[in-house]
Amino acid sequence: MGKRIVSVLLCALLLCLCAGCGSYKANASFTYLLEQNVTSLDPQTASNSAAELVISSLFEGLCRIDEDGEAIPGVARSWEANSDSTEFTFHLRRNAQWSDGTPLTAQDFVYGITRALSPATGSTPGDLLLIRGAKSFAAGEGDASTLGVVAEDEHTLIIRLEKSNPDFPALTAGAHYMPCSQAYFESCQGHYGLSSQYLLTNGPFTFGSAYAWQTDSGKRSITVSRSDTYRGERRVQAASVTFLIDYDEAYETDPVTALTSGEVDILTLTETLAQQAQEAGCGVIALDDAVTGLLLNPASDKLADATLRSLFFKTLNRQDLLAQRGDAVEAQGIMPACVLWDGEPYYAPGTQAYTLQDTEAAQGIPSLLRQLDLEEMPSITVLCADDPESVAVVNTFLAAWNSALGNAFNLERVSPSTFQSRIASGNYEAALFTLRAGGTSPYDVLKSFESTAVPTLLESPEYDQALESLTFDLASYQTAEQLLQEQYVFYPIFQDKTYYATSPDTRGITVAPDQSVSFIGAKKR
Repeated sequence: MGKRIVSVLLCALLLCLCAGCGSYKANASFTYLLEQNVTSLDPQTASNSAAELVISSLFEGLCRIDEDGEAIPGVARSWEANSDSTEFTFHLRRNAQWSDGTPLTAQDFVYGITRALSPATGSTPGDLLLIRGAKSFAAGEGDASTLGVVAEDEHTLIIRLEKSNPDFPALTAGAHYMPCSQAYFESCQGHYGLSSQYLLTNGPFTFGSAYAWQTDSGKRSITVSRSDTYRGERRVQAASVTFLIDYDEAYETDPVTALTSGEVDILTLTETLAQQAQEAGCGVIALDDAVTGLLLNPASDKLADATLRSLFFKTLNRQDLLAQRGDAVEAQGIMPACVLWDGEPYYAPGTQAYTLQDTEAAQGIPSLLRQLDLEEMPSITVLCADDPESVAVVNTFLAAWNSALGNAFNLERVSPSTFQSRIASGNYEAALFTLRAGGTSPYDVLKSFESTAVPTLLESPEYDQALESLTFDLASYQTAEQLLQEQYVFYPIFQDKTYYATSPDTRGITVAPDQSVSFIGAKKR
């Protein structure tokens, strides 16, 4: 089976001046910065990446995703599929427990999945819709007995699918597949997941007190402590992890110092900052989980028309863009290298799943302008990071458009935090944007463009319907991808990496392509 392309760069540590200072020890506390606020830690309704990251420490699904992007045992110690990968049998650890010491059973997974799909829950996670009977149940047209999720006994769970999906076990690492104790959930009377007092967990960490989740403005944080009842394959080394929601701005303006001082233990950095962190003695992890390209905002009045948006893609010279990076790896489409189908690269060799250059596209501008009652092509501004490479790529956009579209166009350089906030608020016309996979399946990438995604990159009922109609086979993924391409929202250019840097005094923190960060093996010196 092909391996997901994940390169891990471990830099040399600074030489120690005293004997024994290089030893790393367990029982340390760690700090991580969240980019979004967290209002609920209910796995069945999790709606943003910050909540899902914390949930991955508090809960454990049937499987986990490791740093190589492979599905590894979680609560399920093993599993097998039938001959056509439409039925999976998961065998649970017999010593799996909830944080209150009660046994965790297959029925807890049945209830969690059923609850996530229930119309009463108010959300329909698309990654669950490949389960047999899920679509009709979520639409209120059937009862739970019609779902293809069955507890054969306390430690055996069977999940039946509508269509073959050999990569299904990886999906069970997602938040919506987490277990839920029905008795505990009902005892919470509507408060489940809304505070540290109303959550029963089964992961490597849990809440140590009623004050572990602070929600006062300016002091917001979530602290999780090592669970005494967790019995996973690996012993938990870290004593606690604090996820900061409100934190010192200096952590963003000078992230390398934040790491070397030990105030923060792991950060996502640009390539340039990651190099600086490595030179300062930090560990660096690079994941091949991203694609960088031109993002257009269809919610902008200037870019509301899809045909008009297409001109900004069709007039680009791809080779000129690729030449702006000395080590450029061309993207075949929106899917990063970590995304596979049936254990093989999602894209076949030679695939070009992006808008091709059309040297005659500009000839249609006069009629389009008359149709839209415009005098000229709208002048747009492209948002980008304030670094030479990004500026060079955007200037290549502008040069192509200035030549072909008969107007002047602009760029705006901003800091990483400003860039994120502008994209999140929709306050941009165009941007040089890096799209992260968010998982290891094609669906994880495609759902980045549904109307309910955070940030919202596209609001298209037609595209949303296509996602809801997915049958989770290769053909349906390709159909949805083609529809997205025809929206002219994202033009992929470069296969890219996401860089994480860890404090020089830290080791054992791992990161997976689904953006989960594991502190299970984390130690400090």
